Amino acid sequence: MNLTSRSLGLALLLLLLFLGTTVALQWWLRRETRQLQGIAVADLRERLGRTVAVSGRTPDQWDATFLRELGAMLGGTVELYRTNQPPAAPAAPGSALRFTQDIAGAPDWQVRVTFATPALIRVQILHQRILAAIVLLALLLAIVPLLLVLLDSRRTLPAEGGTRSPWAATKAQAVGMEHFAKISNERTVALAREHDARLRAEEDLQVNRSLLDRSVDERIRLGRELHDNICQTLYAVCLTLESVQKKNTLAPELAQRVDQCMRELRRLNSEVRAYLQDLEPASVHSQSFAGAVAGMIQSFTTDGDVSIEQRLDAEAVALISPLHIAEIMNILREAVSNSLRHGRARHITLLAGRNDQQIALAVQDDGAGFVPAVPRPNPGHGLGNMQARAASLGGSLRVESSPGKGTRVLLTLPVASPA
Repeated sequence: MNLTSRSLGLALLLLLLFLGTTVALQWWLRRETRQLQGIAVADLRERLGRTVAVSGRTPDQWDATFLRELGAMLGGTVELYRTNQPPAAPAAPGSALRFTQDIAGAPDWQVRVTFATPALIRVQILHQRILAAIVLLALLLAIVPLLLVLLDSRRTLPAEGGTRSPWAATKAQAVGMEHFAKISNERTVALAREHDARLRAEEDLQVNRSLLDRSVDERIRLGRELHDNICQTLYAVCLTLESVQKKNTLAPELAQRVDQCMRELRRLNSEVRAYLQDLEPASVHSQSFAGAVAGMIQSFTTDGDVSIEQRLDAEAVALISPLHIAEIMNILREAVSNSLRHGRARHITLLAGRNDQQIALAVQDDGAGFVPAVPRPNPGHGLGNMQARAASLGGSLRVESSPGKGTRVLLTLPVASPA
């Protein structure tokens, strides 16, 4: 075996070693990518389960708005369908993942979630493609010089009677091997950099998860403290009123007022508990808008000198979403309370109407009125809270009043598009 044959054999051996190493690395990267995809899907499944459990909604209560909000929280799109009627799955983008999950407590329903592939997984996929391209390039750079050497040796050896020195071919092979070693070194450096970047990304992900868990724990702790303090205070006030009521020394009108205060405190205690659990007030959640308005009017009309009239258009009331009843009732209750406490009104009218674009709700009274543009001494937070609630519903709040001519609070809301 001459020097040329030995050099070729050594080059082929190194090429096979390089190919074996790159194939093993490619297999390892694919396995890591599948594991990360499984972790991402499992994490999203867990978040979906927690979110559905916290919302407290059954699948037949899920509308398009809730699906969009749920998709925004999960960072993807959510599809709800019955188990026996699965819709055709649209083609997912190349950079997206998808999974299907049953809903706890609702075996007839399933949820399909499609979300973008996490950045770390996309980096690994890109890494695999770059590695495959480099392998092909390395093969090309290794095979072409070998073929050129073989062809050159076959052309020159017969012409020179086999007396030509093999040093020229060896030099060409050495140049090819040097080029191959340079490429391998550069690739090793690039792999080390990408490995460091992946480690940093994993560390950042772990830090973000820790911060999120800490934020959730702090929110739960704060909710418990508020729950205990507020509810215990309301309960103590109720006990005080009960002790006053048991003395039987109050006039009938005062006794009636005390009963009304105790009912309102118990209702408020129940609503505070519901709000602190991120739920709607129990008194509104199970009622229609008309029922909630009737309950509010009953709580304000124990005094015979006050009358509250309602003129509610049935079509306008039917367009109010059940999800918005709690916020709307808080605005109306605050407006009626202001009419009684500040305006000393004797007659209050609740109105509701609509057009093609808006729903209008108004509270109008015959009270003392005021000048809205003039700042009042010791202003409270009631009007600001009402305007903030209106803005959260996508509407607006306007107050119209003048001294001696009463006050009108006008709430306008957009008509929700059909789901």
